Amino acid sequence: MGAALSAPQQVKMSMLRCCRPPKLPCVAEICVFLIIGASSSAYAQDPAATATPNPDREDFHLNEIVVESSLLNETLFDSAQSVSVLSGTDLDLKARDSLGDTLALEPGVNSSSFAPGAGRPVIRGLSGDRVRILENGIGTLDVSNVSPDHAVTVESALVNKIEVIRGPAALLYGTSAVGGLVNVFDNRIAEFMQREPVSGTVEIRGESVNLERSGLFALDAPAGPFVLHVDGSKQLADDIHIPGYARTPQLRATEPLDYPEPQGTLPWSFTSSDNLTLGSSYIFKDGFLGAAWSDYNTDYGVPNGEEDISIDAHRRRVDVRGGLRSDDAFIEDAKLRLGLVNYDHTEFQALTAGTQFTQHGLEGRMDLKHRDMGGLTGTGGIQFQDTDFEAIGEEAFQPPTSSQTYSLFDLEEYKLSRSLTLQLGGRLDWSNVKSDGFSGTGDDAGSRFFDTFSQSAGAIWDIDERYSLALSVANTQRAPTGQELYADGPHVATGAYEIGDPNLDPERSLGTDLTFRKNTGQFRGFIGGFYNHFWNYINLTPNGQEEEDLPVYLFDQIEADFLGFESQVQYCLKDSVQEEWSIDVQPDYVWARSQTTGEYIPRMPPFRLLVGTTYTTQRLGRARLEVQQVFDQDKVAEYETTTPGYTMLNMYYSREIPVGADTLEVFLRGTNLLSEKARNAVSFTKDVAPLPGASAMLGFRYRF
Repeated sequence: MGAALSAPQQVKMSMLRCCRPPKLPCVAEICVFLIIGASSSAYAQDPAATATPNPDREDFHLNEIVVESSLLNETLFDSAQSVSVLSGTDLDLKARDSLGDTLALEPGVNSSSFAPGAGRPVIRGLSGDRVRILENGIGTLDVSNVSPDHAVTVESALVNKIEVIRGPAALLYGTSAVGGLVNVFDNRIAEFMQREPVSGTVEIRGESVNLERSGLFALDAPAGPFVLHVDGSKQLADDIHIPGYARTPQLRATEPLDYPEPQGTLPWSFTSSDNLTLGSSYIFKDGFLGAAWSDYNTDYGVPNGEEDISIDAHRRRVDVRGGLRSDDAFIEDAKLRLGLVNYDHTEFQALTAGTQFTQHGLEGRMDLKHRDMGGLTGTGGIQFQDTDFEAIGEEAFQPPTSSQTYSLFDLEEYKLSRSLTLQLGGRLDWSNVKSDGFSGTGDDAGSRFFDTFSQSAGAIWDIDERYSLALSVANTQRAPTGQELYADGPHVATGAYEIGDPNLDPERSLGTDLTFRKNTGQFRGFIGGFYNHFWNYINLTPNGQEEEDLPVYLFDQIEADFLGFESQVQYCLKDSVQEEWSIDVQPDYVWARSQTTGEYIPRMPPFRLLVGTTYTTQRLGRARLEVQQVFDQDKVAEYETTTPGYTMLNMYYSREIPVGADTLEVFLRGTNLLSEKARNAVSFTKDVAPLPGASAMLGFRYRF
């Protein structure tokens, strides 16, 4: 999907394959991993993401996979937070129409799956403005956080790597990352001069469940001190096929339609998109300076139970990035990032234009990493964001709103001993949320100022070269959004008439993560648990009334608890240069409840268990078979329906064929092979739009 990985990137990804064990594990080690893996939490990359074995290496260590989103250049093995990295062939095979669907099988991550073209990542049950989505460290600046039917303007097919930080990341990238962070990386602005004269990727693929036809290309070429980049993609897909009826039996019995019940095909679930990007970088001895322009367009149906609803969205984006490196100065690495976005979309009913949404956004940040001072290293910086949002039409549930945020942050790490590392950081944010269209009264009517302060502390104990234990504690604050403060109108996507509260306080939470990791050997992976307590959780609560034939929901504040676990444990059955075979187990779970009312928080993911096996040979390629068991979700909020569980069978296959100095990759993906009727408990549209039925995807990728 993305451009060809560089040699260092390929080496990093190869670290995820099974390590060649010098001997079988002891019985105690097997028992510990089987017990904890069946009941606990989190690590990183999907074990299926293997690379060609390197016969010159005795061991493959996860401590060589760098987490770029960390301001401290941490690795997966020594990160204080719970992190996943998706890249290489694994990313190519999992890439879907939406970013949420691409990440839906990662530990602790679900998709909002409102529509095939609109799926936002949900991390540990938190979504919307509590999960920050970035492109190379800068926000997408679209309106996907405003409503679940709004698409994330990221083309998963054209990225090189996706990093997911589970748990509070507000210290690193802003108050809207209180629940987690998704950072998407591409090579549109090169930071180093490439060795190859010209390199690139061409790909085509097709899928049966929606008759998807898609293709992409990416090209990088040096020209003197410059590196030029161009990429583009085009995707078309029809309505998806589903097993049985679209609507649940309860809806069909209690709310009959005046037209035939949708069956076999989900109406208005089509998608189409195209993207074009031009970029260039000037590379010099101690740094780089570059810019990129991108044009992203998407048109997709909204299968929310109504007829003929679709969204036509457009995004124009300009990015500027630069960096300076020094071996002898106090600031050894400085990076500047700027992103400017113009976004608009129109919601249609048939051919009639309805509500229009626009947003103009500017975001920038400067990261300054200082040199090692007696074991103390760290990164500090400044950040700002300025957005202007407007919705015009009958379903404009939020008045025009402008928001500005200015931030200072610093994260320091101290090596206390060879085995113990401590981290401490803080972030100050000054936010102003203003709405000229708000009709309230009082001194603060239509304008609110918030000063928020977030802190974090972490400890990483390297028990030995194989084991580590990481503890992270974060006290974070999130300023309310314009929607939470000033909403007053029908929001059809959520099926509610939403009313904001201009007197909301900042949302404060205390999050704790504990993660145990095993780096090498026949058994490896991670287990972890988390607990997050909110004092002023901003919740959308029904008041029992109706407005414009919709139930009225109020934004109010409650005390709430979120707790759960994620785990990913892998066992290597065979590991040699010629043959690899492994089995992995990945359970995760979230439990969330209001301490104020005793009610469960709505749209929480149920307990999931993924069991897979991966077999790789140099001659035949890599094959993977996995079974995902999703259990019933009966811990639901008031007015929320329960969701039955399901079992889904998936398979993946890829093989690389040398073509001279180039590579041709053939890849195949089969999803929901048993055509199971499945509904996503996290989705607003789960009762009217099931997940797709059985599907096969075939693709060809040529790297040169």
